[in-house]
Amino acid sequence: MPEDFTHRLTEDDSTGVLQTFQSPKAEPPSPTTLEKHFCLPLGDILASPSTMKSLHPSSSRAYAPIEMLPVEIFDQFIPLLAIDAPTNGYTPRNKDLASCLLVSRTFYRMTLSTLYARVMFPHSSIFSKFLTHISKYPELGHLVRRLDFSQFTSVGLGRTRKMQFEIQKLTSTTLLNCLNLTPLVREFLSAESLDEDVDVRVLVKLFCDMPLLQAVDLCASTAACFSKGLIEVLSANNPRLPDVLPIKRMGLHGCTTLPTSVFATLLPRLAHLTHLDLTHTQVTDGSLHAIPHSAQLTHLSISKCNKLHGPAVVDFLVNHPAAKNLVYLNLHFDTSRYRLLSVADVDELLPHLPTTLRSLNLNGAKINSSHVPHLRRLAGHLEELSLGSADLSIEDINKLFEKDEDEHSKIPHQSTLHYLCLTGVTSVTPNTVIYLESCALLRPDSFPLQVLEFGDKVLDGLKERPLTSKKFGWVVKSQARRGWYVRSGAGTVPGASKYIKALEQDDGSRSWKMGGKWWGSRKIGMAVSEVSGIYGYYTFGYN
Repeated sequence: MPEDFTHRLTEDDSTGVLQTFQSPKAEPPSPTTLEKHFCLPLGDILASPSTMKSLHPSSSRAYAPIEMLPVEIFDQFIPLLAIDAPTNGYTPRNKDLASCLLVSRTFYRMTLSTLYARVMFPHSSIFSKFLTHISKYPELGHLVRRLDFSQFTSVGLGRTRKMQFEIQKLTSTTLLNCLNLTPLVREFLSAESLDEDVDVRVLVKLFCDMPLLQAVDLCASTAACFSKGLIEVLSANNPRLPDVLPIKRMGLHGCTTLPTSVFATLLPRLAHLTHLDLTHTQVTDGSLHAIPHSAQLTHLSISKCNKLHGPAVVDFLVNHPAAKNLVYLNLHFDTSRYRLLSVADVDELLPHLPTTLRSLNLNGAKINSSHVPHLRRLAGHLEELSLGSADLSIEDINKLFEKDEDEHSKIPHQSTLHYLCLTGVTSVTPNTVIYLESCALLRPDSFPLQVLEFGDKVLDGLKERPLTSKKFGWVVKSQARRGWYVRSGAGTVPGASKYIKALEQDDGSRSWKMGGKWWGSRKIGMAVSEVSGIYGYYTFGYN
C-alpha cells in the first residue's frame, strides 16, 4: 500500500472542499466584497454573459483575450484545478480555484460552478458554514452536484458524538435543510459517522423527492434510527415511493442491520442500476433476481451475504440480462463462516463470465486444479483476480502466466493480471514464492503483475528476507488487516529492466476503479473520486 494512502487514513483531515470555509488567507471574496470590486450583485455574477450584457449595455469594460474564450474551453481546464481529497490535515484544499475567483468577473463566473459542484464535509463546522452560505444565497445551492460526507468525523476536534449532537451544527434537521437547498444534487455520499443523522425525513427526501439523484452511498450505516427510517421509506405501503427510482449507483456496503424486506422493495425499483454494493447485507436470492432486466450492471459486490446461495447466484450471473456486461465482480467469502460457491457452482460460473470483466474476486470459492484452464482464459483479460483459499499448487498458479499457445488458438497466451490474491492458498509459502525456478510469480516475465496479496504468515516470512526482496525488486506493504507484496523496481534479476519504464508509467488509474489507483479494492465507489477516509478503510484496509 502506498505510504501516502496509509498516512491519509490515520491523520486528521480537517480541511474542506470549499476554500471559503477554512482559511482566511485563501478565502475567495464574499458577495459583499465582489459587489465592492465588480459593482455587480451576486445574481448578476451568476448570470450568463448575454444576460450581463443586457443588464449593463453601456459598460465599456475591456476583456482580456483569455476571457473571450468559449465556455466549453473554460469547462475543459477549470475542473482540472479541483482536488478530490485534502492533501493533509492543514493544507487548504482548493487554493488554485479560490485564486481564480479573484481574477475577474468572467473567471469568477466560470469557476464558481466547479467550486460548488462537489462539496466535501470533513467535520460539522464546515457543513454549518456551507449551509449558512447557501441559505443566504440560494443560487449557490443550485450549483451543487455532490454532497460528500465520506470523511466526516469529529476526531481531531476534541469532541465526542454526544458533544457533536449538542452542538447542533450537523443534525437530521440541518441535513434536510441542506438537501432542500440543493435540489440538483446527483450524488449523496454518507458513512457510518453520519448514520444517526440520516433519519426518516432525510431518507424520504433522498428516495422520494430528488428525481435527479443518481448515486447514493450509505456505507456501514447501522444506527437504529437509520434502519428504522429506511424500513419505513422502502416499504411497499409507502405511497410516496416511486415505482422506478432514478438511482444508478447504490451503495449499502456493511449495512448489516437492514432486514430482507428493504432489499425486496428497493432492488426491483432500480431500473437504471449500474453499480450495486451489497457487501455484508441480508439480501436474498429472490431480491437479487428481482433487479429489473433494464438494469445494466457493470459493478456488483455481494461479498459476505450469507443469505445468498451458490446455485441462485450463479443462475443470476449467467442468465440475468442485467449481468451480461460486468466489469467488477466481488464474490469474496470467509470460508470459516460461510462458503458461497461449491465446486459445481464454480464449474458452471467460470465458462460464462463475460470478457468485459476486469476485476474478479473468488476468495472462498471451492476452486481446484480442474478450473485452471478457465482461470487461464480469464487471466487474458482480467486485471485483478482473487483466489483466496483455493486448492491450487504452484504449478497450477504458474499456468496463469505461461505464454505457450492455447489449445484452441494459435495466439500466444499473455496474462494481463496486475493483481493476484493468494491468501490462504496452502501451497504458497515464503520459500516457494522466492524460488524462481519453480514459481513464476516474481519473475520478470510475469509482468504486468505488480501486486500479490498474501496472508500474514507468508508476508512475515518475506519481511525476514529483505535482501532477497530487494534482489527481486519487490517490497512488503500493509494497511490495517491486509498486506501486499509489491513490485517496486527491476532489482538485479536479468531481464527485469525492460519492464521498468512501463512500471513507472502505470499509476494504477483505471476508469472502472472510480477514481482509485491501488489494486485489490473490496468496496465499489459510487462516485469518481480519490479513495480516502472511511471509504479507504473499507476499500483497502478491511479484510
